[in-house]
Amino acid sequence: MSELTTRTPAKRSTFVIILRDAAIVAGLSAVIAFGVNAVRADGLPLVQAEEYDILVPCPEPVGDPEEMIASDPRIKEQKSLLLDVRLKEDFDSWHIEGARNQPFDWLGPPVDEEVKTVAKQVAASRAQRVIVYGDGDNPDSGQEWAKLLSGARIKNVFYVKGGAPALNPELPKPAGLDIPPEGEPPEEAPPPSASANPSGEAVDAGTEEP
Repeated sequence: MSELTTRTPAKRSTFVIILRDAAIVAGLSAVIAFGVNAVRADGLPLVQAEEYDILVPCPEPVGDPEEMIASDPRIKEQKSLLLDVRLKEDFDSWHIEGARNQPFDWLGPPVDEEVKTVAKQVAASRAQRVIVYGDGDNPDSGQEWAKLLSGARIKNVFYVKGGAPALNPELPKPAGLDIPPEGEPPEEAPPPSASANPSGEAVDAGTEEP
């Protein structure tokens, strides 16, 4: 019993010493850190003057809209709600008659309110379908907007394949986008039936020139 009584104070004193040393190290580290930060020209402020922007990556629910070609007659029907999701300056330059501008911002704030606005427009106009067209790039802003609308349980959502450049061939095409004219077959290379000699006369490919 006496042995246990003599060892208990020793253990407590060791624990107290560890806590004391840890507190000393933490205090000295804090003093050194504040001192170094104070002498730095670009020291960190102790109190942030402006609020931090907290960006939380929350994926938006997306659906699977249907693809529509630029020559589809439903685009010009009155029962179709047309959304042009290009930039305002592009919309002002050219747009389909009756289309509404709803720019799609890739890096902008969440589009929940904009989706609700479109849902209200659909209900007010009693449209049978929503047709979205964008810049036609890869990825296409029109297709991405259509995915968001379809994911918000808006029915009958379509996007125009190729976007605005497919609807108006006079518009500049995005890099790498090749939209063949409607009804025009692709060019075929002529068969190698004849070749030309230096004099410019055609020589049959199956004979030799004397």
